[in-house]
Amino acid sequence: MRLQKFIHLSVFTALVFALSAGFASADDRNLLPKYGSMPETDWQRQANKAFIDATDQEYHGDRAKASGDAAARGWQFLQQGDMDTAMRRFNQAWLLNHENGIALWGMGAVEGSRRNMDSALKLFAEAEKFLGGDLNFSIDYAKALSIIAVQKNDKALLQDAFSRFESIYKKAPQNVLNLQNWAIALAGLSRFPEAWQKVKLAEASEERKKLDPRFVAALEQRMPRPKD
Repeated sequence: MRLQKFIHLSVFTALVFALSAGFASADDRNLLPKYGSMPETDWQRQANKAFIDATDQEYHGDRAKASGDAAARGWQFLQQGDMDTAMRRFNQAWLLNHENGIALWGMGAVEGSRRNMDSALKLFAEAEKFLGGDLNFSIDYAKALSIIAVQKNDKALLQDAFSRFESIYKKAPQNVLNLQNWAIALAGLSRFPEAWQKVKLAEASEERKKLDPRFVAALEQRMPRPKD
């Protein structure tokens, strides 16, 4: 994902980040999206005020910029596999700006990695209000929808997911990740011939190297590759 480069935090603001993260030992709501949507405790109110005051000082009151930088840090931690720290940063970004779609997307991605798919879908739906035109977000959202749709065999969610796959394909026919996610969903429904069709489209793409060979191997175990 391409994000704006963020500025280095001052020593003072970095210290507040660290102190805020440290409170997780007292209350793990820091690890829940939007702090679990629970009323603030006294210690959390104090920590949030200190964080916001320090951020306002560092960014001269530009909370949108500060929120964007906090979300960018969250994505860095997420990509490193540190889900807890990522969620803390996304929460801080959301605290500064409730309309930060990048932060909401990040929360959804963390929840998805934790297999909290219902929570992930709610966050993706909220993020879509602000990021509906972002291709990478659309791919992630369709993938999340397809996972829970296949798990629950939910026809409405399946229709939504496949409609999104199709829409993305029309806009970006060379995007291998979308084609692979589509194929995975089809394979999950035992629709193997259709899954192979998407794999072949991915293999013909200029981005073919992004196709996961492990998925192709797993698909071959379920159904031999069709002859052209």
